[in-house]
Amino acid sequence: MVLVSSGVKIAEESINVQLEGARLSRKHIKIMLISGMSFFTDAYDLFIIGIVLLMITPIFHLTALQIGITASAALFGAVIGPLLFGFIGDKFGRKYSYWITVTLLIIAALGSSTAISYIQLIAWRFLLGIAIGGDYPLSATIVAEYANKDDRGKLIASTFAMQGFGIIAGIAIAFILVYSHVPIGIAWRILLAAGAIPSITILYARTKLMETPLYSMSKGKLADAKKALVSVAGNKIPQFAAKSPAVKNSEESGDAHMQKKISFKEFARKRWKIMLGTSLSWFLLDISYYGTTIFTPYLTTFFGFNGLLSSTTTTALILLFAAVPGYWIAVALIDKQGRKSMQAIGFLIMGIAFVTLFFFGARILAFSDVLFFIIYGLTFLFTNYGPNTTTYVYPVELYPTQLRARGHGLAATSGKFGAALSTLFFPLIIVSIGKYGLIGLLGIVAIMGFIVTVTLLPETKKKPLSETSGEYELLLVTSTLSEDFRKLMQNISSGMQNLNKLFSDTGKRKEYFKKIKSEEHAADTHVHSIMDYLATSPTIKFGYRDVSHLASRLDDIMDSEEAVAARMDIYKITKVENDMRKLLKATEQCINQIIESVNVLERLQYDKSTFPEIEKLRIKASKYENDADEILRSSLSRLMQSHDTKYIIKYKEIYEHLESISDRCIDALDVVGDIALRYIHGIES
Repeated sequence: MVLVSSGVKIAEESINVQLEGARLSRKHIKIMLISGMSFFTDAYDLFIIGIVLLMITPIFHLTALQIGITASAALFGAVIGPLLFGFIGDKFGRKYSYWITVTLLIIAALGSSTAISYIQLIAWRFLLGIAIGGDYPLSATIVAEYANKDDRGKLIASTFAMQGFGIIAGIAIAFILVYSHVPIGIAWRILLAAGAIPSITILYARTKLMETPLYSMSKGKLADAKKALVSVAGNKIPQFAAKSPAVKNSEESGDAHMQKKISFKEFARKRWKIMLGTSLSWFLLDISYYGTTIFTPYLTTFFGFNGLLSSTTTTALILLFAAVPGYWIAVALIDKQGRKSMQAIGFLIMGIAFVTLFFFGARILAFSDVLFFIIYGLTFLFTNYGPNTTTYVYPVELYPTQLRARGHGLAATSGKFGAALSTLFFPLIIVSIGKYGLIGLLGIVAIMGFIVTVTLLPETKKKPLSETSGEYELLLVTSTLSEDFRKLMQNISSGMQNLNKLFSDTGKRKEYFKKIKSEEHAADTHVHSIMDYLATSPTIKFGYRDVSHLASRLDDIMDSEEAVAARMDIYKITKVENDMRKLLKATEQCINQIIESVNVLERLQYDKSTFPEIEKLRIKASKYENDADEILRSSLSRLMQSHDTKYIIKYKEIYEHLESISDRCIDALDVVGDIALRYIHGIES
């Protein structure tokens, strides 16, 4: 981590605060539409294959297995796309990757329409799937990293809800072709080729989109981050603290403060619940959603709706009156109701509806096919109201900037793997265990999704990304001001080492005093930097008091070390008593607990189970502090028995300043405990 002036830190925090607090603007909507248009395309391309399969099955004489392979080819490609482009997006930037996926969408959609064999169609659909999958992490990440905290949910959800319009477009074009009596051999090619049109309309816009403010900041490019901020928040951005020419040059060259690197392996080890919760819930959701959506035209034939027009009409009614409204109900509620309850309720209602159809579906269908498909339609309504939307939103909110695209990519890959498996095996499962057996299986999957959501995922509504993603955890101490705190503790540690040397060689007391004085002066500089930051930047309020107190207590420790060395020099102490050495040792142990407690704070941001370690360190330090108190009492009692007044005054001051170090350590540990407690409370609430 590179040490820079507080001016750069102020700029970073100001950008964060201004971005999170910005009002919803036209630029937000524009970014959402640019991103959402690809989801329009994605939905169209993925779901139109269900209708296309009805057309091409007799043309290519497809078996049940071949139908499954054709339907799932794009989804198997979508398993690869999120991981590939998630990595590219984190490594090279969101902007760089964004125009590549849309170009692939155009090429693959047109290529699919030219296929002259079942094998060629599979190949083109697989490439199309890679592009579709790659678009998931990039679109979600870009919208999230431009969004304000109050509207982030609806902006991301609106991006995803564009799928609904894609579904409508597919249905509309299919009806037009069917009612126009376009030959089936031509109609299916038109349906596939039309998927390239929306992508063509946004290709240029994607190449011109600026890099996101948060990604630019993570790379130390504050100037770029400010430009992107202005584009969404307008010109009313905070005036940043003045910087020296050196800092300005470093910022312009991209060498300004960069966030501490977080490895994916470390994140997985310490926040495995987040990774498992986002990935497993999406996997379970897509097993149900993609299978039923793609195969609804096919599935309706098993319930007596025979013929292309009849199956298409039934599918259209279900999707238009159940699936599409669900998307926009989610948009309306996600920032009010919250992600967790929506996902849990969605999974639960899905499960109840599927289980109801499993046990009573045959009777319901015999009584009323309308009632049957109303219940069946509820699965689509609550899927899109809940987990189909929230599984897309969750990952970008729970992964840090440096891993956000990859984290979303991992979750999307898990989902698309579930989608690919269900789409591949649905035709075979229907033949094997029957339509009601399949529906019962989907009910079990949905209930599993409910359990995963309730046990593994937190609520994130209207919280800053830096908080929900694990970047805000103890933001000031462990990230924004971490360099100053690290240097400050280095000063304290070096001061203690020089005190040990002074006690071992009092003949060089002036030399060691100067070294300790130098450390004390450097510590003052770091404390001033911290206090200046807190006083001049729009800091999150809850952290101000604790962070300033921690800096003050650490400064007190350094002052006490300097006071001991100063009196050793002023009083020309040549004899170091055994009790002085014991007292120094006890205070040194207290300082070690402080240093370790701050290390625990850094670990706490990834694993809240480390919270009890801070209390253990405080208890351990209290023991050393009690030892220091006992040594002080014993020493003072002994000193007072002397008749040498000068001796009493000199040594009494040294003993008291030594003991005060341990007191200040306990004070500092109490503050660290408060910081940790506030963080844990925030996460659990």
